[in-house]
Amino acid sequence: MSSTRRTFITSAAGLGAAWLATDWALVDDALAHAAKAVAQQPAPSFTTLTAAEAREVDAMAQRILPTTNTPGAKEAGVIYFIDKAMASFEKDALLDLRKGLTDLRTRVAKQKKGATSFASLAPTEQDAVLRGMEKTDFFGLVHYLTMVGMFGNPSYGGNRDRIGWKIIGFDPQAVHQPPFGYYDAQLVRGKKA
Repeated sequence: MSSTRRTFITSAAGLGAAWLATDWALVDDALAHAAKAVAQQPAPSFTTLTAAEAREVDAMAQRILPTTNTPGAKEAGVIYFIDKAMASFEKDALLDLRKGLTDLRTRVAKQKKGATSFASLAPTEQDAVLRGMEKTDFFGLVHYLTMVGMFGNPSYGGNRDRIGWKIIGFDPQAVHQPPFGYYDAQLVRGKKA
């Protein structure tokens, strides 16, 4: 079967349908909440997560996207995005997140005798715990939310100061001109198609 442009576009549309099923207005709302929360001084309280839950999830996000010679999840305020997401478009996953945090505490206790908090572990110990749970749904959820909070469109409130975009070298300069093609050429020449 020969591949045509139409077949490719139809296939791509089908693959993108699941991705587009998320209610993006709720994602945008969570991104805006994150930016507002990060800007507040002193730091705001959390709306969905308890302070202890937020500390653990924040520590995970900071290991997923750590601060190095570039800003990371902490500077982008990812934890505030995750907190808001748990109250909106990911509210059905809140129970799973809490079960995952219970499992995380168990793994922490096995990693270091006497430890009760992931956030209290040294970064190398945290990495070892996360490596052991990379294939879990819990880690997948936190990873997904960390990425959205970090690389979301800043016009919606996430990705504070375009931190994520700067890291990947994305320059959001749009060029507003019509696409080139037969019909556009006819329009430019003043002919009707």
